[in-house]
Amino acid sequence: MPSTRLHVALIGAGRMAQTHAAVLATLPGVRVRAVCDPREAAARALAEPLGAAAVTEAARVFDDPHVDAVLITTPTPTHAALVTRAAEAGKHVFVEKPVAATLEEAERVVAAVARAGVACQVGFQRRFDPAYVEAKRLVDAGELGALEGFRGVSRDPAPPPLAFLRSSGGLMVDLGIHDLDTARFFVGEVREVYAVGSVQVEPRLKEYGLFDTAVATLRFDNGALGTLELGLRTAYGYDVRAEILGERGRLHLEMDSRLHLRRYDAAGGSFVRPRGFEERFFDAYRGELLTFFACLRAGQPVSPDAADATKSLQLALAAQRSLETGSAVAVATFREGVAA
Repeated sequence: MPSTRLHVALIGAGRMAQTHAAVLATLPGVRVRAVCDPREAAARALAEPLGAAAVTEAARVFDDPHVDAVLITTPTPTHAALVTRAAEAGKHVFVEKPVAATLEEAERVVAAVARAGVACQVGFQRRFDPAYVEAKRLVDAGELGALEGFRGVSRDPAPPPLAFLRSSGGLMVDLGIHDLDTARFFVGEVREVYAVGSVQVEPRLKEYGLFDTAVATLRFDNGALGTLELGLRTAYGYDVRAEILGERGRLHLEMDSRLHLRRYDAAGGSFVRPRGFEERFFDAYRGELLTFFACLRAGQPVSPDAADATKSLQLALAAQRSLETGSAVAVATFREGVAA
């Protein structure tokens, strides 16, 4: 990969593409050449401020010899086919999580990327948040000693539209996969997962066997235990927390106050929380793309790659199966379509 300017294309022009576009506009040596979305107006609205072309057919991107890499932010069911097409066209790939909708698709992606010899990084941005990076350094340096526990919390301020929830793969796959990847990142592989859920926010989810609130327990290969709490409604803002417990201490990761400012008055104390993932993790989104492009320039492996992301997908799918069946699921042997 040349050390000169890299030319990239965005495939998808929705909320995540807008977040990445805001980051790309700040990166030196990177030019957005095209934005692709079947909704021409959406593609144009995102492309014009970037000085990029707006196209409606992905083939236009894959056939462009000047495009070095693609960023895929389309709905989950389209990921596997688009990553495979990009790899076959010799394009490096950054794809939003999950890498695919099913394990079978994910494994085909891993094989396609390996065959083509291109890089494929998957968007688990929390691994690049400054606090998470420092926590990982401390864990790897043995500062906590033997790891004994993990806790993850993810609560969105409000649920996305019902149409999205129906096609998202379920609460564990769409929302919980970030926390499950974080659990693997800090503590290691999960042996068994057990989850329970309820519908407290969007009553129509019951018709589709889906949940908007869930709790899971995790048993790690190293003997540590973990918990995960998920929800699609808060009255106080975006709520993401992680906690790693070891024999010599505990690390707690949370952005409690958006401005690091608290106001105290006759009513007590108050502060403003982040209202969404774009605000809370902007530095992380920037960090993951900086790392992606740095690896391309240096010819180094990217991380998390498709194979690593497949393990997080397997864990999330196992957790979703447990949520739907009420039974504990062994992660390493889990396959879709096979009874738990």
